[in-house]
Amino acid sequence: MLLGSTASAQKRIIGGADCRPHSQPWQVFLYDSFQSLCGGVLIDQHWVVTAGHCHGWQATGPVGRKWKGHRRSITVFLGAHTLWKRGGAQITQVIQTIRHADFEPEVLSNDIMLLRLDPPAILGPRVRPIPLAKQCVPFGTKCVVSGWGSTTFPEVKHARNLQCVEVTVLPKKLCQDVYGPSFIESQICAGAIEGGKDACQGDSGGAMVCNGVLHGLVSWGNMQCAAKYSPGVYTEICKFREWIIKNMTD
Repeated sequence: MLLGSTASAQKRIIGGADCRPHSQPWQVFLYDSFQSLCGGVLIDQHWVVTAGHCHGWQATGPVGRKWKGHRRSITVFLGAHTLWKRGGAQITQVIQTIRHADFEPEVLSNDIMLLRLDPPAILGPRVRPIPLAKQCVPFGTKCVVSGWGSTTFPEVKHARNLQCVEVTVLPKKLCQDVYGPSFIESQICAGAIEGGKDACQGDSGGAMVCNGVLHGLVSWGNMQCAAKYSPGVYTEICKFREWIIKNMTD
């Protein structure tokens, strides 16, 4: 009921501004053969982590095979600031996906997926992986969320330049009061109680970075982005660190 009436798995940056170019060198843009637009985060030369709901047609396995006469693909743009600018990004492909086995699309629990790149990222000042959170971030911490999603609501107007917005990590009790049982322990919520700052459509899977460490992936929130008392909900990386490392190394 929550996802159907008040919440959405489509995320966009509201209330932010252009990031300083290449200040978020781990942020990537994902475009798949079903024309889904999402963000992702480079965590290793060979691996990107994103939201499990971003590529609903692809669970776990190789990518690039044909399906009903069409070839499924996920294209990854690394090191971009302005999308579609010629020469502005590295472009590579996903060859394997690993979605969390307990991902629940109806409630977006365990909303996380790993993407293996081929060719791997070429690291440099504009393309750099970010460390994963070892400890969970305390409420009150200021964090930055980035993405190329829509900058307006309800009109959808996708950003051309990477957008950044500062959000505050909020107490989990507040999030449980707002969203009830739809908000679970492996999620974190952040935003501004007064509204006006949020992530929404096109930003799913993007990074929430606190003190230079990846603490969250954009997952879901209120259908009316940046509404009062309706913080954004993020997959909490500290709860999935072991899962990520195990699946990268297996």
